[in-house]
Amino acid sequence: MADAEQDDPNAIRFEWLDGPESQGPRRATEEEWAAIDEILARQGWMSLNRMLTRVLVAYRGEEIVGFHVMQLLPHAEPQWVDMSERGSGLSQQLADQMVGFLEGVKARGWMVLATNKHAEKMCQDHGMKKIDATVYMTQ
Repeated sequence: MADAEQDDPNAIRFEWLDGPESQGPRRATEEEWAAIDEILARQGWMSLNRMLTRVLVAYRGEEIVGFHVMQLLPHAEPQWVDMSERGSGLSQQLADQMVGFLEGVKARGWMVLATNKHAEKMCQDHGMKKIDATVYMTQ
């Protein structure tokens, strides 16, 4: 137990939890994951991917009083096909196999930065929707 917790049993304690099916150093137990899942459900939010998520959990005693999620939302790009193969269906085969992989690892979703009309059409053909949102990133 940390010194702050020994001095004050009501102090906030932080703990990193990885998804129970991840390769992370501190995989959540089923009970810990269920507690987070219950909070998500109360908020009307989707469950988290059990392989691709890390959560910083704030506890007061044994009660969760907050958390911040880092989830890996894969980017399914870039895709490149040699000029000699364009129009052959290779691009579609690559996209279909990538979608199959992402579904297989139970990714909650994925993003594509569609930088041309062909990429936009492939995204639409796979049922993706274009979002209108402010996106921030670090550099």
